[in-house]
Amino acid sequence: MITIIIFYHFFFMNYLILPTMLVWLLLAISIGCALTKTTSWRIPLLLTLITAVTLNILTVIGAAIMVSGIVIARFTARQQSKPLIYAGHMIVVLWIIGLILHLYLGINNLLVLDHVNSGPLSRPFTLYFNIDKPMLIFALLLLVPNIVSNNEYNWHHLSLSRMQKSIIGGGLITLPLLAWALQLVQPEFTLPSWWWIFAINNLIFTCVAEEVLFRGYIQGLLCKKLAPPMAIIIASVLFGLAHFAGGPLFIIIATLAGILYGLSYYWTKKITVAIVVHFAFNLLHLVFFTYPLPL
Repeated sequence: MITIIIFYHFFFMNYLILPTMLVWLLLAISIGCALTKTTSWRIPLLLTLITAVTLNILTVIGAAIMVSGIVIARFTARQQSKPLIYAGHMIVVLWIIGLILHLYLGINNLLVLDHVNSGPLSRPFTLYFNIDKPMLIFALLLLVPNIVSNNEYNWHHLSLSRMQKSIIGGGLITLPLLAWALQLVQPEFTLPSWWWIFAINNLIFTCVAEEVLFRGYIQGLLCKKLAPPMAIIIASVLFGLAHFAGGPLFIIIATLAGILYGLSYYWTKKITVAIVVHFAFNLLHLVFFTYPLPL
């Protein structure tokens, strides 16, 4: 709820001339509702899609593609036949890959930052508000409802030992330092004027989608078939490979970070904890190091 209020404040107080922001406000509300494990996300998501079509963010075909994966996920979750279940999962996964790679027609993601620099030592950075990638959240929460726990927001009783908290905190410190040692990044303390745009996008639209996919879905399903350490490692390697655009060293750091997020999820059974740890790592990268990479 706090992030939604911040989203509203910045975009509707400072960017009132951009009615397209209503699409992402509605999408943020939909995601917030989905993480509370209620069905109330369906109404704001429907409004998101209608508004997106009205404002030409989506064409009718684009909206149909978005809806198709969610419908297939819902259909699959109701099946008892294993062949139908396996086929449904495969179709949804292929649909998700298309979302992540932005392969579908009729989708106009919003460019919000164009070749900006977080600091003088950093490469230019371009940022879009994506409407396609976050759609995987709703499909996967229908396909595997237990991704979100019943006590998701009860943070007063986090089931973390002192050692587990130390591992998570230590990982958030040592992984950026390892990236520095590998010369993947360089120290650069900056807080660019657009940091809040980055924070809103990264927390609501990026970290939630990636954690629901890699930890909630992939790691969760693998834990039912394999020993938890192996499930966490496999999910983390896949997460690392998804960051192939940054090069081999980036894949290594992303894989290690994935293990940290995976442990956070496995220990607490709360996807929101993994989301917060993921976001904290990305924010530390932005503020204290060259982002996304040095020149």
